[in-house]
Amino acid sequence: MVIALLVFLFVGLIVAVTPGAVLGYAFVALSGRLSLRVRLPLLLVLAAGSAALWLGVIGAVKFWGAAVIVVSFTATLVSGAVFLLREAQRRRAPRYPAVVWPGWQPPADSR
Repeated sequence: MVIALLVFLFVGLIVAVTPGAVLGYAFVALSGRLSLRVRLPLLLVLAAGSAALWLGVIGAVKFWGAAVIVVSFTATLVSGAVFLLREAQRRRAPRYPAVVWPGWQPPADSR
């Protein structure tokens, strides 16, 4: 019985997290031309909106409803923030450029 409860909770967690994570990634992928100052508040609004949609799906369940809303909001926000950080790191120039010594040749292949 305990194992069935844990499996049920795990499946519920995946069902609540997956749409939020996909939505966060899709937001970052589609809002590439906007500045970061515009994207962050929009990400917060999107996360709040996606979490509020769970009220219509699960109804007004007291404890589980609040938990699903918090998990969905957090998943959307974390997913969007992670992908925003990865995108910012790709756009930024490397901090320490590779030093190439004059006259350096890579070692010959010993095959």
